[in-house]
Amino acid sequence: MNSFVVSPEAFSYEERIPSHVDQLVQVEPLLEQIAKRAGLSEERIPLFIVAITEAIANAILHGNRQDASKQVWLRFSYDPAQRLLVVEVEDEGVGFDPTTLPDPTVEENLLRESGRGIFLMRNLADAVEYKKGGRCVELRFVL
Repeated sequence: MNSFVVSPEAFSYEERIPSHVDQLVQVEPLLEQIAKRAGLSEERIPLFIVAITEAIANAILHGNRQDASKQVWLRFSYDPAQRLLVVEVEDEGVGFDPTTLPDPTVEENLLRESGRGIFLMRNLADAVEYKKGGRCVELRFVL
């Protein structure tokens, strides 16, 4: 008996959220829905959620500095031909240079309470790229 896999259709979706840390929990159902719609495996969905919530946390805390008058843009797109899910998280901050961040794996940084979000994103996504002077991060997930 032959079987076939039905690939998800291409889609894109955009959402704006306020710069408040409460949004990190509230956005998780949306992230799960996006991951499932793109066909991410059950094993990768929690990793996808961690990577994207880290990006959102950075946008809220460091980019917009929890300024309630600022927004965070979330953009999702899935291309079935490339089997690629792309997520952009953009803030209204001044941006930053990701090459200047300290390495969280060196001994003097191991006990720091922060500084692991970008490290996690880079290890959980297939590719991470900063745009717009560091105000926008693009995470790519190959299915």
